Amino acid sequence: MIMSKGPAAPVKPCAACKLLRRRCAQECPFLPYFPAHEPQRFASVHKIFGASNVSKMLMEVQESQRGDVANSLVYEASARLRDPVHGCLGAISALQQQAQSLQAELNAVRAEIMRYRFHESAVAATAAATVSTTLGFPTTPDRGTSSGLPSQISSSTDFVIASNNSVPTSDVKERYWSSLT
Repeated sequence: MIMSKGPAAPVKPCAACKLLRRRCAQECPFLPYFPAHEPQRFASVHKIFGASNVSKMLMEVQESQRGDVANSLVYEASARLRDPVHGCLGAISALQQQAQSLQAELNAVRAEIMRYRFHESAVAATAAATVSTTLGFPTTPDRGTSSGLPSQISSSTDFVIASNNSVPTSDVKERYWSSLT
């Protein structure tokens, strides 16, 4: 432990003061953000930015934001050491490419779902048309819906009378009973 001047308690040197081989004062700007047990944090920041620049950057912001600034500097320095050419921009670019790739995959899955739903509805319409033809109902567009299916028949072969009364109720009942015999 190094004793600081005055009546203050002894201060354990921070990682910055250890690396720079200087006495760590109680008001050292690096002490709260670069503890002695994490020397690699300050070493990377010092290698990229320099101690005086880091000190200036920490002093220019409010004390409540200094921890975030120190963490940001550590991240930027480690990214620059990993990728000296692109640094943080390389990591951001890789994440953007990954997001675009995932968005394209999501769009492809959505298109596949739409194709499946369309196929499913086409199969249901074909089945309904087959059932209505088997029961003797006309499938011309002028007697039913625009799809060619009678408006009186649902896809589950239940008989429903249309609101536009295009086929009288007695006619539907008569056709139904005659198709069963």
